[in-house]
Amino acid sequence: MHSPSSLLASHRRARCAPVVAAAASLALLILPRAGLAQTFGERLVVRGEVGAGTMLSTYQRDSLRYDLNVQGSGRLGFTLFGPVALQASFSSWWFPSESGDGQQYSVTGGLRIEPMLGSAGRLFVDVNAGLGISGERSRVALDTGLGFELAISRAVGLGPVIRYGHLFADSGAQDHDSDAQYWSAGLSLSARMPPAVAHGPLDADRDGFLDAVDECPDEPAGATPDAQHRGCPTRDRDGDGVTDAGDLCPDAPAGDHPDPTRAGCPAADTDGDGVFDPQDLCVTTPPGDHPDPERAGCPDGDDDADGVFNHADQCRGEAQGLHPDAARPGCPLPDRDHDTVPDPTDACPDVVGAPNIEARRNGCPGLVEVRNGMIVILQPVFFATNRDRILPTSFRVLSAVVAALRAQPEIRRIAVEGHTDNVGRDEANLALSQRRAQAVATWLTQHGIEAARVEARGLGASRPIVPNDSASGRAANRRVEFHILDPRQSTALDANGRTAGPGATGAP
Repeated sequence: MHSPSSLLASHRRARCAPVVAAAASLALLILPRAGLAQTFGERLVVRGEVGAGTMLSTYQRDSLRYDLNVQGSGRLGFTLFGPVALQASFSSWWFPSESGDGQQYSVTGGLRIEPMLGSAGRLFVDVNAGLGISGERSRVALDTGLGFELAISRAVGLGPVIRYGHLFADSGAQDHDSDAQYWSAGLSLSARMPPAVAHGPLDADRDGFLDAVDECPDEPAGATPDAQHRGCPTRDRDGDGVTDAGDLCPDAPAGDHPDPTRAGCPAADTDGDGVFDPQDLCVTTPPGDHPDPERAGCPDGDDDADGVFNHADQCRGEAQGLHPDAARPGCPLPDRDHDTVPDPTDACPDVVGAPNIEARRNGCPGLVEVRNGMIVILQPVFFATNRDRILPTSFRVLSAVVAALRAQPEIRRIAVEGHTDNVGRDEANLALSQRRAQAVATWLTQHGIEAARVEARGLGASRPIVPNDSASGRAANRRVEFHILDPRQSTALDANGRTAGPGATGAP
């Protein structure tokens, strides 16, 4: 870079002579013979570059006051193979200054690497070296650049570039022996030459996408090109008619039962019942042997838990009970007093009673009633104090229980539950209640009830029916209850959550 005095002395001469020489050299490169252009035309690229930056060298910046700069370049590239290209360049760097402008012209050759990044554009880096002309001096010049050119069209690219320049000092210079280093940032514009006719088309697969931007240059895009990959056909790996770009299951065909909520995916059948999930109203529950005809994929319900499924049950809200009506599936025979003795055989149809093997007494009041899922005894079962021996005074009420069970063989199994008050240790109360329940169960089997129909349960003081804060309350809690287990019965509860109906009290 020359000094201000030499610059001012040869200002006009420095601007004219080198420019003419460099322009002539560049013209020889850009204007080859017509035959050569046709042969190598598809490999040629013309580029222009403009930018602005600053001086990096201390001497030129501080002493010569060359701070900011503006640079412009013209470049001609020739692709050797893939992303590797040779290029010839003509560049001008202008450093405005109050003491006189500094200028440098350079004619260089170099190497450029410019890989294509998909269809977006080209990343490039180049290195150039050659002749730099500053004032009346010619020196070695070098520059290197890094940038990215966005693909504006199939032929034009535009993008940012950063460039570093270096003018080596002339060892014989009289003013100052210092290299000039500078940089700029700007824009790079490229235009690719049209393909040579003699060399064949630039669209090898003839799909309308030039090879320079075709991501599948050897495979036609076809009737349905891929919107995400220029020049490529739309993929459908699983062959289900849903392209990979929109297929949520690209390796699993949708099949005959596609999932309407997941494009390209087969519908699932989580419970394996043959009803696919989009139509299955009970996705995780198979319908079993009794499917619900109104709810696809669901089992039929049994609202009253009487063993008759809803769609066959003519009384969905009422269990068929111990005496189902043969003419109305799922319904009980009429029983006005609800004592489990049907009206046709109830000798006292309007008064709550108990089953009895004697027709004249069947359904009439006695010592027991069958209601609320229980055989309710109306007199307590008494035991010897702190013992499991049943007192004879209770034989009559137990005989009534036997009569009820014999009169209703439909009751296949009952539980005899023993309960105590809270006096004493829990472990002792639990053991005593179990022994008393077993004693009652044994008495029933000894009087004609099959052992398979009776089960003994001791619950101790865990289920009081009234508070244990008085003698009468404790007496009420010492009781024996008879619960129907099979067939299952609905049990009514009182306001406190206890079994409705009078409890059978026992001795301490």
